[in-house]
Amino acid sequence: MLTHVLGGLRSELGIELSAVHVSHGLVAGSEAWGDVCAELCAALDVPLTVCPVEVDRAHPGGLEAAAREARRTALLQGLDGGVLALAHHRGDQAETILFRALRGSGVKGLAGMRAFVNAGEAARIWRPLLDIPRQLLHGYALRHGLRWVDDPSNADTAFTRNFLRNTILPQLDARFTGASANLARLGRLAGEAEGLLEELADADLALLRVPGGGRLAYLPALALSSARLRNVMRRLLAQAGVAMPDENRLLEVERQFRESAAASGSRIPLGKVALCVYRQYWWLEAATLPVAAVEPRSWRGEASVPWCGGVLDFRPVVGQGLAADLLRSAACVLQPRQAGARMRLHAGGPSRSLKNLWQEAGVPPWLRDAVPTLWIDGRLAWIAGVGVAAEFQCPSGQAGILPCWSVFA
Repeated sequence: MLTHVLGGLRSELGIELSAVHVSHGLVAGSEAWGDVCAELCAALDVPLTVCPVEVDRAHPGGLEAAAREARRTALLQGLDGGVLALAHHRGDQAETILFRALRGSGVKGLAGMRAFVNAGEAARIWRPLLDIPRQLLHGYALRHGLRWVDDPSNADTAFTRNFLRNTILPQLDARFTGASANLARLGRLAGEAEGLLEELADADLALLRVPGGGRLAYLPALALSSARLRNVMRRLLAQAGVAMPDENRLLEVERQFRESAAASGSRIPLGKVALCVYRQYWWLEAATLPVAAVEPRSWRGEASVPWCGGVLDFRPVVGQGLAADLLRSAACVLQPRQAGARMRLHAGGPSRSLKNLWQEAGVPPWLRDAVPTLWIDGRLAWIAGVGVAAEFQCPSGQAGILPCWSVFA
């Protein structure tokens, strides 16, 4: 039906319109459903793509979640800056909010679906019918003589969402006037509250963020109330695209974060990332630790080289990093830390051990075996996360080379 509505408005809206039918192959005979879509699209002169997908029947979230995930991936694939319009209506919103409430979701979950949302760098999702009752949409379809397909699996109340849609919501609407509308209103209010929580988290992060890197100040974070600190953690995890931990897990993360020993080195796994604390800083990093390099390797001026699960870039700069003229005819070797190595960061200052330099720079113990060091003609010239030895530093205004290891980015 949404295709029919937008098809009639495309000149007025100034849009190009195409349609996608996702075939899950979960219901016998469902291959023919694409014919109904093709008939409508042909009548409207709208290009149609039929996209068959494989649904993971062993998905940990169940068949519903697996089908939804496969469908979303297929619909967003190749969108390339366009807008994906979906036909979710008020009943779908009420069902989603009730489903999430029964699962104990927080404010973000109770916000339900948003009418307009970014779904990646080059994709946006638009739900223009989200505030429209199902009855009005049904009447529209009848008035315009539209054909549709009733998916028989939607009647199977063994699926939780079908049970809510077909059994619970009709009873609620019969007992409480406007129940579905009120649930949708709850979603809008929860969405406003979630927006305010995000604004608060962003304000806190702006105060906690350390200039010149992705790290956050640890002691000021400890001064936040528990609710406010967990709000900051949720925001960081959401920005990292990590599935949100449940309440008990996040409370445990906060407990470990606040332990007196955390500053000596703490690494808490959270899915694909780990929350790390070391000395006066805390941050998120990839959960998979870099693999320590085994053998030294020569560097012959390459712009980038792989190193211990990351990439080591050598960027041309001016007045920073290593003096470029010292590298032209020198033997340059990359290797992990070497026992007994020392380096002087400031002219006239004392040479210091790697351990002391790493402690001062805040390089955590779990990364030290993988940290790259650059040796020039047998002398230690640079340590990732620490800096350049005094005798190799680039003078002001001259050409320099700045090594950057992506694990520290």
